[in-house]
Amino acid sequence: MFSPKVSVPLSEVIRLALPTDVQYLTQNFDRHRMVQWATVVGVPLRREELITAGDFVIVAVRSDHPNWDEAIREFVNQQVSVAVTNQPIPDSAIEIAEAAGIPLLQVSSEMDLREIHRGIMMTLLQKEAQVAQKHSDLSRHLHRLVAESVEFDELADEMGNLTGHSVLVQDKRLSPITFVRTPQIPENQWEGLVNRLCESTSLPDGWSDRRQVAQKPDRVEFQVLEQSYARYIAPIVVGGMSRGFVSVIAHLEELDVFDQLAAGQGAMAFALSMSREKAVNDNTKMLRGDFLDAVLAGTIPASELERWANRLGHRIDSPHAVLAFTWGTGQQNERPSQRRLETIVNGEIGLARLSALVRNAEHDVLVFVALDNDYNIAVARALAENVFEQTHQEYPKARIFCGIGRPAVNLHEWRTSHREALQSLETARRMDEQRPMYFGDLSVHRLLFQIEDHPELERFCRETIGALADYDDKHNSTLVQTLSVYFENLGNLTQTADALYIHRNTLQYRMERITEIANIDINNPDTRLAVQLALKAFKLLPTKKEVKAIS
Repeated sequence: MFSPKVSVPLSEVIRLALPTDVQYLTQNFDRHRMVQWATVVGVPLRREELITAGDFVIVAVRSDHPNWDEAIREFVNQQVSVAVTNQPIPDSAIEIAEAAGIPLLQVSSEMDLREIHRGIMMTLLQKEAQVAQKHSDLSRHLHRLVAESVEFDELADEMGNLTGHSVLVQDKRLSPITFVRTPQIPENQWEGLVNRLCESTSLPDGWSDRRQVAQKPDRVEFQVLEQSYARYIAPIVVGGMSRGFVSVIAHLEELDVFDQLAAGQGAMAFALSMSREKAVNDNTKMLRGDFLDAVLAGTIPASELERWANRLGHRIDSPHAVLAFTWGTGQQNERPSQRRLETIVNGEIGLARLSALVRNAEHDVLVFVALDNDYNIAVARALAENVFEQTHQEYPKARIFCGIGRPAVNLHEWRTSHREALQSLETARRMDEQRPMYFGDLSVHRLLFQIEDHPELERFCRETIGALADYDDKHNSTLVQTLSVYFENLGNLTQTADALYIHRNTLQYRMERITEIANIDINNPDTRLAVQLALKAFKLLPTKKEVKAIS
């Protein structure tokens, strides 16, 4: 019989030519053994059956007494690479194959063995064509799932089922979106592996540039990992830029061309899913923005707004509070985009599972967040603190400000909470307050804002702390700051020294100099009140020089 010299690893033949639900009846075999030909035989075997070493044997049952034991012994003698059937095999025959290291595979009884033979021969003789066919099959299968609007978790599960390996899906910052872990990777090793794959240095060379990696002609890359693991990794490309990554992970020797195909097609499926989700989110964001604009404009009846909110799927029967976020001014490379701030805010809302509407205004990101029914502002404060923490982690040099309005009972009061949030935001910005500022805590600032442009306020600051400000300017000292921190710590010298990172004796000396230069007695209650008011008003003035002498 004509048999050209071809040779393909068994693992690739199985993955490319057999259905994904094939069962391995034996486990003790070398997956890298070479397959040279495919032969169809029947059991019980006949003398004219031609079997040679390296054959992939497809076994059909031709009688009620197939005599599997004898057939398996003959396969062992002829050193076949593997045997597959669509009929049950007795345990005794499986034991013979297991002892000899011959892999036995079983497909569904409905599977046409002639199709299997055709697929194996295609893999052996025209591997590239078979890879292309498998590529097409994978593409259709995964894209059908996307068309059915399956969740990311389901899509990852299907990739795990198709490959039999672990799957990790990460966003553009390498945070896990979802994953599937197979038993072949112990849980403790998996956790360590994922943690290290979340580090920016874990990406292949050149992949940190998300736009550049999206332009690569071959987007799937093989990468050896620690502890004899490896992965095929592919970028999730949306809009000409990588928005995340898909990895198929397994022991080094277990990965093959099918896993490479699965990683590439999986990344494309996730890209389609992300694109669709982005389009839906953009549309929803626009509708919610229109709704919030209508609420703040106050031109639409409350009954219509309630119906509008119901169509958006947002309940308005609970109290809400408004938060306003903005970046501080600074160098362009230190000030992230407004869109990035909105993304961080939405991320923290999702992590906390809050009910909220977000509006990216011209200069601010507004959040209308539902509170507990007891009107506790703690929900809004916690969200603001989480946003601050996340932005400081990602952008240590950037400055962010936040104002929080008081709880609003109904839609009409949303406008009031919004106005208060903006006023609190402006206060935080002008006072350079690197903590969320709640309108209910503004206290005297609300009064100072009413007279901030009045000349008398400037005179009051000059008369009270003008000498200290002038001394600081001339000697590059920090007496005004020292006095401010002193009052923030209720006059406790030890706590004030700790806050300023100076020795208590140094603080004591500064306080004496403050008393001398400003000619004030901070032990006098009226003087203390005047100084504290002047310090607060001082922060509202456009420049510190305005507290100097005025003619």
